[in-house]
Amino acid sequence: MKIFPAIDLKEGKCVRLKKGDYGQVKTYSDDPIMIAEQWVNQGTKNLHIIDLDGAKAGIPINHELISKIKQRFPSLYIQVGGGIRSEDNIKMYIDMGVDRMIIGTKIIKEPEFLSNLDHTLQKKIIVDIAVKDNMLALEGWHQLSEFDMKSFVAQLQESHIPEIVYTDIEKDGMLLGINLPGIKEFISFSEIPVIISGGITSTEDIKQLRSLEELGISGMIIGKALYENTIKLHDVINLCSE
Repeated sequence: MKIFPAIDLKEGKCVRLKKGDYGQVKTYSDDPIMIAEQWVNQGTKNLHIIDLDGAKAGIPINHELISKIKQRFPSLYIQVGGGIRSEDNIKMYIDMGVDRMIIGTKIIKEPEFLSNLDHTLQKKIIVDIAVKDNMLALEGWHQLSEFDMKSFVAQLQESHIPEIVYTDIEKDGMLLGINLPGIKEFISFSEIPVIISGGITSTEDIKQLRSLEELGISGMIIGKALYENTIKLHDVINLCSE
């Protein structure tokens, strides 16, 4: 199972939000490259980077900073999301050496966008499924879609995407633990491997997710819990390698 420390970028800084709310921002560092180095020194081989400014604007904003992180740590597996809404955006990140691009809004609004991509590009895409009140969220999680989640996942399974990121918005950044029933329900109807995000707070959460690995969970994204030291990255990595 892949472990992804999260780096959320806003105005060039490393921040965390509560429930995706841009009005509830806490800055953890003015130097995201230093934060990346910190996670590398604790043993990570993966990074999950979100361009919050890009998600809000609808175009990549912090891509130059992301490029610097990739250049500094070329062997890291990096997945990037936020404002990626065109084929040119995808190709830009591929040219940087980014491994996977996370796309949500564009695919929810225009499902044909994914199917129209070349298969080689489809295989670079992770689809973001952020859920609030059992509805799909888009536009930086500020809007809700009426799209039925099960139908949406069924449609995705016809494409060649390798993974989904599933985020419970109500849990994200709250340090209140995961929504295990919601996660179990989601993975029960997804044949695509799922990376879990939102609410991972304790080693108990890690153990519960690990117990579901054979049912289709391929990774987990950990953000605020690492920044607030409720869990240590090297402990998570050791636990998931047992």
